[in-house]
Amino acid sequence: MSESVILIVEDESLVGMELKETLERYGYRVPALIKLGEDVPEAIIVHKPDLILMDIRLKGFQDGIETAYMVGGEFEVPFVFLSAYSDDETLTRALGTRAYGYLVKPFDEKTLRTTIELSLRRSKEFRERDHDNWYRGILERFPRPVFLTDVYGRISFSNAAARETFINQDAGKTGTAIHLLFSEPGTLTDLLAAAGALKPATPAIKKALPLKSSGEPITLEVAPIRDEEARVSGFVFLLGWS
Repeated sequence: MSESVILIVEDESLVGMELKETLERYGYRVPALIKLGEDVPEAIIVHKPDLILMDIRLKGFQDGIETAYMVGGEFEVPFVFLSAYSDDETLTRALGTRAYGYLVKPFDEKTLRTTIELSLRRSKEFRERDHDNWYRGILERFPRPVFLTDVYGRISFSNAAARETFINQDAGKTGTAIHLLFSEPGTLTDLLAAAGALKPATPAIKKALPLKSSGEPITLEVAPIRDEEARVSGFVFLLGWS
């Protein structure tokens, strides 16, 4: 059962109430029924919805598509259009927004729920991608070599400093095991195990290991990357010379 918050923007009270009852039966929270597009920004601020179901034909100064343009410009809230109309003009206007779906009335409950779940998933994926891009952008400019790996130590990201440091080596490239950079790969495996056992908010594991290319010792700081359920999904390596 989903606990997502869904805002309904529908000027027909009976239709809105039936839709609210359907969504609540599936476990969604519907804090309010909004009848006017101009009331949507305040409702977003107050209720912080995960998704908006937006009827296109609304009474008032602006219809659902005009409201969607406003919402898309000011808030990062996904929305799905509801409409009894599927003419070319309406569809063309709707396609100009960043809607996650378009449901033509009447629609069945299965189609409604599927559309909602797909929209929520897409929205989550976009947010995670944006966050990941921001995070990697910060790491890219970090002055010390940084590697991100999966749980097995396979490199998924290296910043500019890391690429410059290991520019002439096949080891250190995306997809290769970070173990190949060091002359003691077994010790690095033990290091990953120790880092994976760290509790959240615990300082990173720190250890000096000799580089395979030169034998020169380099200091590694290794910490786990955790997913939303606090499970280890990879590791971040920060390298530096003493």
